[in-house]
Amino acid sequence: MMTSVSAYSPPGTRQLVGFAIPVMLAALATPLMGLVDTAVLGRTGSPVALAAVAVGGSIFTVLYWCFSFLRFTTTGLVAQAAGQQSQRAVVLAGLRPMLAALLGGLGLLLLQQPLSWLALHLLAPPAEVALLARDYVAARIWSAPFTLLSYAQFAWLLGLGKSRQVMVLQLLMNLLNALLAVLLVSVLGWGVAGAGWATAIAEAVGSLLAFRVMLRHVPWHHWQQALSQAGGAAAWRQLFAANIDIMIRTLLLTVAFALMTRSGAQLGTLTLAANQLLLQAFMVCVSLLDGFAVAAEVHGAHAIGARNRAGLRVVVRRCAWLSLGWSSLLALGMALLGLVYLPWMTPDEQLQRLAAHYWPWLVILPPVCIWAFFWDGVFMGAMRTAVLRNGMLLSFAVYLPALQLLQPLLGNHGIWAALLLLMAMRGILLTLAWPRLRDSVGV
Repeated sequence: MMTSVSAYSPPGTRQLVGFAIPVMLAALATPLMGLVDTAVLGRTGSPVALAAVAVGGSIFTVLYWCFSFLRFTTTGLVAQAAGQQSQRAVVLAGLRPMLAALLGGLGLLLLQQPLSWLALHLLAPPAEVALLARDYVAARIWSAPFTLLSYAQFAWLLGLGKSRQVMVLQLLMNLLNALLAVLLVSVLGWGVAGAGWATAIAEAVGSLLAFRVMLRHVPWHHWQQALSQAGGAAAWRQLFAANIDIMIRTLLLTVAFALMTRSGAQLGTLTLAANQLLLQAFMVCVSLLDGFAVAAEVHGAHAIGARNRAGLRVVVRRCAWLSLGWSSLLALGMALLGLVYLPWMTPDEQLQRLAAHYWPWLVILPPVCIWAFFWDGVFMGAMRTAVLRNGMLLSFAVYLPALQLLQPLLGNHGIWAALLLLMAMRGILLTLAWPRLRDSVGV
């Protein structure tokens, strides 16, 4: 039965903070995996190995972010089902994306050779970098079904508000990756391929642990019953319609980062390695920015499921203020972090100096990026995915010529300035779309 408007009570600031902190820590796991690989290989003193991980990581970023709709749409659908207090809808909202994840992961395994060739051809790194990047891809690709499955699994748990459990799972996965990276790269000397295998094993174990946690919330026989009901054509069409929008949005965002890697490679291996150090730090920052966006997504979807417009407005307003304050603190933190981050990541002093030259971009980006990611959460929770698609299309149409113009004029500064423009455009366009969403919900 649909929850009545009066039955819904919006979360307070303390509850939103309590939800967002575990989300931030959980979200840190993915960039921290790349950060660990970068740190372990960076300590070898080889810019070529570091650049290879940058290229290999970019390939998986593109591949996996094409499937990140599994996370985005699942969280919103599960949260809305929870707002309606329908256990059957909650189970089905997780089951369909998990089935799609398994099929997608198997497809990546079958197509790994042509995908690897195409990706390296498009990114066009130096020959010595491409050789090592191919080894990284060949190792890490074997966890693809588990990685995509974990997107849907963690999203299902987040949709139910279980952010602390997701945090624990992600931290365990990250710890295992760190231990394996040290063992395979530093102790056994497997090099770049060892870093790929460490991440692959950790991702597979994380998915298996997530499945065990899900069974504690919903026993196996409920999933079995739902499996016979998961084939409704109308429900799949609705899911994939939203997924196509999210895929377009995410693919273009991923391509934007891949083009950064390609543009950096054109400036030389040292610049490519420096950008890898900065991008890893930026991804950590993005994960920390995402906490209140996910809070707005989940709690906003609860309000939408309950058809409570006033509750939605309260959630969005509180999360917006929290996001503004948090992004300002992160900007300050990034200003201080560069002093210790770069020497820790690599002993190469020339690489440290080059990366430090571009570090101020990481101070400017958080207060600008926050609004793009914040509104992503709001609109994903509402399943208004066409707005996200259209906003990304318009923003990318500005980003692409900006990158082509600014890189020759300003060098690596131009690459980062184009990224800043992309994020600013997304934030502005999504802010303008908010009143229409607000007025469409209940009363």
